[in-house]
Amino acid sequence: MGVASAWKLAAAGLDVIVLEKSVPGAEASSAAAGILGAHAEAEGPGPMADLLLAGLRRYPAWARALRRATGMDVGFRCSGVLQLGLTRNESKRAVAEASWMIQHGRRVRKLDGSKARRLEPALGDVQGGVLFPDDGRVDPRLFFRAVHIAAGKAGVRFESGAYVRRILTSGSGVQGVAVEGGVVYEASSVVLAAGSWSSLVLGTPLEKNSVVPARGQMIELDAGAPLLKHVVIGPRCYLVPRDDGRTLVGSTVEFVGYRREVTARAVRDLLDAAIEMVPALGDATLGATWSNFRPYTSDELPILGRTSVKGLLLATGHHRNGILLAPITAEITCALARGKRPPVDVTPFEISRFDSEAKRAGSRRIR
Repeated sequence: MGVASAWKLAAAGLDVIVLEKSVPGAEASSAAAGILGAHAEAEGPGPMADLLLAGLRRYPAWARALRRATGMDVGFRCSGVLQLGLTRNESKRAVAEASWMIQHGRRVRKLDGSKARRLEPALGDVQGGVLFPDDGRVDPRLFFRAVHIAAGKAGVRFESGAYVRRILTSGSGVQGVAVEGGVVYEASSVVLAAGSWSSLVLGTPLEKNSVVPARGQMIELDAGAPLLKHVVIGPRCYLVPRDDGRTLVGSTVEFVGYRREVTARAVRDLLDAAIEMVPALGDATLGATWSNFRPYTSDELPILGRTSVKGLLLATGHHRNGILLAPITAEITCALARGKRPPVDVTPFEISRFDSEAKRAGSRRIR
């Protein structure tokens, strides 16, 4: 979120510095699988579904712009996403959950088991589900590296090892930030995009647990050649193919604080689920394993936009959809920082929604 926003801000002519506690991209950005599942992730019509779709729509242009700026292919593929069930009930559930999209004119294709296997012959005994043909995938590490390089070329300065402790304010406006060690950076505008650590930064309107870490564990399998063309989402895992024959298998959602661990149980469960979906993965080589933290909010919506502190913008809490929403978040942030209208309505995602929820809860208690 931070580096993508920085790139857009610098390209618009602003003087931008990125302060990072370790090195840019070391956390969730480089650990994600890269599913661009605007349809697969949408749980019903509304602002979040619209935001996810806005994120997906920007990827072709962003991929082209990054290639022009850096010469890099970021692995953006409009591969389609299959959401499948291994039992009839799971298959029916996948179809039922997507039925609202058909009613709203979204492209969704129902599949039985034989049709799913015609699309992906390596699949095991799946009973069916749905195809989201407009969803896709990207390689997050390549995407981030390209954005990082493009931002640097646009004039963004990076300070690694700058652990931001507090947002500095005067009156109702932002003055800058203070980092660990007492160094102060003055600024008239600040974008807080600290992911799972956002609530730890002092001097913001974020409550202590507004954003918490949700650990996800991943494994990588290498079959030597691609086994899948589509992203495959099953009841117990998802599978994300890479062009070189690797398949990423994920993922867990665990609330264990900031414990960055890969556990034997999670690896076992993910392997079992992956091999059940695609039996040929049982002969693949076990590659890397890793874990990292998704920034989770209580309503599972991101926190975007302006705050009660003039000049302070938030871009955090994206949970499972950070890679998908990076381009649209950057464009929203850039527009707001320049005093312009954002490309989508961010009102449903502003931090003020938590104040409204608290007031409603208090009203219910009084009655």
